[in-house]
Amino acid sequence: MNHEETVMPISDIVAMLSAQNIFVDEMKFYQKNKRVTDYLLDDKYMLRISTSVLNERLKLERAKTISFVQKIHAYGSFTFAGQKYHYIIIDYVQGADLWSVIQNLTDVEKYNIGTETAHFLDELHSITGASYDIGHYIATVPNWKGSWKEGHLKYVEILRYGITQMDIGAASRETVSKAFGYIDENISSLEYQTGARLLHNDFHPKNIIIYEGQLAGIIDWECSQFGEADFELAHLFHWCIYPSNPDNHLSPYLQSVMKHLSSTLGVPNLEKRLIIYQLEHELNQLIWNGLKQEEERMQRINGWLSGQINALLGEW
Repeated sequence: MNHEETVMPISDIVAMLSAQNIFVDEMKFYQKNKRVTDYLLDDKYMLRISTSVLNERLKLERAKTISFVQKIHAYGSFTFAGQKYHYIIIDYVQGADLWSVIQNLTDVEKYNIGTETAHFLDELHSITGASYDIGHYIATVPNWKGSWKEGHLKYVEILRYGITQMDIGAASRETVSKAFGYIDENISSLEYQTGARLLHNDFHPKNIIIYEGQLAGIIDWECSQFGEADFELAHLFHWCIYPSNPDNHLSPYLQSVMKHLSSTLGVPNLEKRLIIYQLEHELNQLIWNGLKQEEERMQRINGWLSGQINALLGEW
């Protein structure tokens, strides 16, 4: 095994776990990113190790009563070679992500998985909070105790300032101006609110796990926060209209989700709200990723402004 894959020898990790009365028969490296390293324990549990505090523990705790959410079995910290590490042991969700298997699913399976997804989201959104966390992936405006609309006005103000600090081209400036113009003109659509609901907040096909044609689990809760329920739909619509693989057709699945999702039923001006969320996302991504994504983000902003969401909803 490449030592760069592991934070420390597996034998030492097993010894560390044993010292904390956690015993495993088999342990193997699973995956790694810049933030965490994951190991599979007895093909049943996932051990996640990081030098940073694992905030997803608190976020999984908030959703622990919900179906399809990984359960926490242990957590703590240890020191190895002078470095402090944090760890958490959660359920390993057997299966593959929806994006990788969707071409192999029948239309009936897509419909049924969409129905299961809607029921999961309704259950998740039944958990309420005292304030909103407004922003994509992480809260740009955390713990906002005002209205949903006012929170987004604050978010847009921050995005507007961020764009002014960028040296984008004249055509892009015009496109960005149109985006902010749409948001300003339609911000009243965000006046409707039901209160802060618990969101996954990174809900897209790679975080939806499928096993034997059925929903098996929802993973990656690091971005979870509180918001209006329809904000949860932003990534699903994004992946449906702008798929990274054009052969992956998400529309039948998303149509089923929308048909059965009670928590967004009756939301007025839903298409305008979704467009605002998408425009905020594109502007936020442009600020985060810089000029290397300028062309891509401008194309998508123009796409959202051209009525793509309305057209998709009209097809259904």
